[in-house]
Amino acid sequence: MMDLEATILSCTPSYAAYIGEALAEQGIRPEDNKLKAGIFGAEPWTEEMRRSIEKSLGIKAYDIYGLTETSGPGVAYECEEQKGMHINEDHFILEIVDPETLEPIEGDDKIGELVFTTIDREGAPLIRYRTRDLGFAKRTTCKCGRTFLRLSKPMGRSDDMLIIRGVNVF
Repeated sequence: MMDLEATILSCTPSYAAYIGEALAEQGIRPEDNKLKAGIFGAEPWTEEMRRSIEKSLGIKAYDIYGLTETSGPGVAYECEEQKGMHINEDHFILEIVDPETLEPIEGDDKIGELVFTTIDREGAPLIRYRTRDLGFAKRTTCKCGRTFLRLSKPMGRSDDMLIIRGVNVF
């Protein structure tokens, strides 16, 4: 990172936190690196963790959402406003459903299970793929000008599975 003068870091938030700690242990200050921003996902992280990463690396930290089954990262991403992740609606259709009845939940800020349909995948399309992630979405226009639906951070699971250090645990 230092040798190549990287300006963007993309990894899990826990690994970014580790990098920040490792740099500090080596006496490297945040202003000594060329990083400007970080794109982090694949595990849950708090706003407190975001601020810690931003401070330790001297960057702006952005959240992304994706699932291996849907094509990995890139389903949704934060903009500079950081008021939810914009869903790439030209590639994915999101439904919010009641996890028990599977009936759609209408309206902004209503928490339910995230269900995705891929629009442009040809080899392995997904139709109404249940993620088991709980969250909500907003249709309001973001201050950044984007009109894509905005997704909350995942707020839990509709099943009892957790991913711990990349391992699914029930």
